[in-house]
Amino acid sequence: MSESMLFPYEKYMTLSESVPVYYPAGDETRAKQVFQILTRATEQLEQLFGQKRPELEILLLAPEDFQIAPHDEMEEVGMPHPYWTDVTSPPTIVVPAEVDLIFGEITPAKFSFMLYHALVLAFLENDPRPWPEDNPLWADEWQIKFGALWLSQTLDGEKGVINTDLFAEYDDIFEVEPDGKTPNTVRGFDWYEDTSPEDYLCYQLLLEQMAADLLQKYPAAILPRFLALYRVERDVWLSDEVTSLLASVLGPGGEEWLEDLVYF
Repeated sequence: MSESMLFPYEKYMTLSESVPVYYPAGDETRAKQVFQILTRATEQLEQLFGQKRPELEILLLAPEDFQIAPHDEMEEVGMPHPYWTDVTSPPTIVVPAEVDLIFGEITPAKFSFMLYHALVLAFLENDPRPWPEDNPLWADEWQIKFGALWLSQTLDGEKGVINTDLFAEYDDIFEVEPDGKTPNTVRGFDWYEDTSPEDYLCYQLLLEQMAADLLQKYPAAILPRFLALYRVERDVWLSDEVTSLLASVLGPGGEEWLEDLVYF
């Protein structure tokens, strides 16, 4: 059982599966659904990354318990959505009963995409190779978005982006300015104390579009190839260096292709 001083695991039911799944009484159907979604995705990621599945648990939350759920980032409980956390041992994928309204309409495809996002992060964090000490935000986060979208396309038959309702709502983030780029770009975004949830959401949409464009042109194998070059002993990666690294993985014309992305 997960280690948590506050969370009342004792009042939760448990599925007898290969991965412990804790769920509120009466929510067994949803628990089995989440387990099945994550199990299928795990099999795909094991093949993609060439590594064994990470040890983890799954926790489906009762609404009244969300504020005391295991977490290490305040936005995880401030804006309910499925997430991975390592404040427990083993780490946990936490699945709230409801998702925050900022994420729009939660279709089955979007719900699965959120679970995939958490699972890809679990695999990346389980990789024993070192993370850089200092690096641009997008250098890590494109990996997660790319892996999650690849799972949506591979397992669920999705095409293009998943958050179509949010892309329609925030379509102005793709309006090109006189300099040939959008108002905000993947490489230009950074996280500050006063960054609003909406600004971060828009950045995530830019990353999702980048993942969709990459998957339309390149195979999923670019991700493990990128990791082989990126996850090395190194204190600092500059944004231009990561761009060149990704371009080298894409092959001839890769850097020009990236630079042609108006949101990159």
